[in-house]
Amino acid sequence: MKKNINSYITSIAIFTAFLAASLNSYSQDKKQEFSISLGGPFSYIDSNSAGKTVPGNGVSAGFRYSYYLNEGLSIGIGVEYQTYSSDLKFNSLGGSYAATDAENENFQFRYRAANLREEQKMDYINVPITIQFETPGTSKFYIAAGGKIGFASGGSYQTTIQNVTTSGYYPQYNAELFSPAFAGFASTDNLVTNKHDLDTKVSYSATFETGLKQVIGNRNSIYIGVYFDYGLNNIYDKSGDKHLVQYNPELPVELGYNSIFDTNLSSNVRLVSYGLKLRFALR
Repeated sequence: MKKNINSYITSIAIFTAFLAASLNSYSQDKKQEFSISLGGPFSYIDSNSAGKTVPGNGVSAGFRYSYYLNEGLSIGIGVEYQTYSSDLKFNSLGGSYAATDAENENFQFRYRAANLREEQKMDYINVPITIQFETPGTSKFYIAAGGKIGFASGGSYQTTIQNVTTSGYYPQYNAELFSPAFAGFASTDNLVTNKHDLDTKVSYSATFETGLKQVIGNRNSIYIGVYFDYGLNNIYDKSGDKHLVQYNPELPVELGYNSIFDTNLSSNVRLVSYGLKLRFALR
């Protein structure tokens, strides 16, 4: 996460310096356009999962600098803050794996979860680079396309389970224990875990935007359009598949709960965002 934060701080610094230099020459060059934007509301984390992904909402806010090659064609670069949220739901799931208890006895740890829901939230700083075409006149049709590089600035997940049952099967005694709770074997209702960090990688996305541009006066314009951003790479690099419910031999009463992204129940995590975008521009 620290590496990602340093990366996007560097990108913002470079963009700010570029913006300052451009503003310095703005009064002599009318080929430049500066705009601020607000977009949303659909923005979520997609993945190939055995469960059901419920897309959440998110919002983006940003700045953009564009340079016009001619009256109808411009290239642009910007920086924006984007939030993402999703729910991953499972009606039921379970698993088992070999473990060793506090008394150094080998056994098979088993768990069963009913109505599990994992809430995921992420924040990214995106740097879009686009090419835009627009028609002549005061009321213009425009279309823009390009790519975005995104740097994670935050991420978390929280799990709720209607019921989770854990047990231990000891093959040497041919016995399955569903208690005691202090040994990590119990049935728990309405479990809510603490929030945990989600560390993700740099995101590369394709972006598309189209709509109407209305010129107001000599310098101002308002853009009203729709946009779609789709992640091109897997942003979650897990080191091996972990267990959803993690047995802790040192303190069995406190079980661990890993993210679905850390298990074999999910793969290929990407960022998706679409909706309406409003821009106010000064040229």
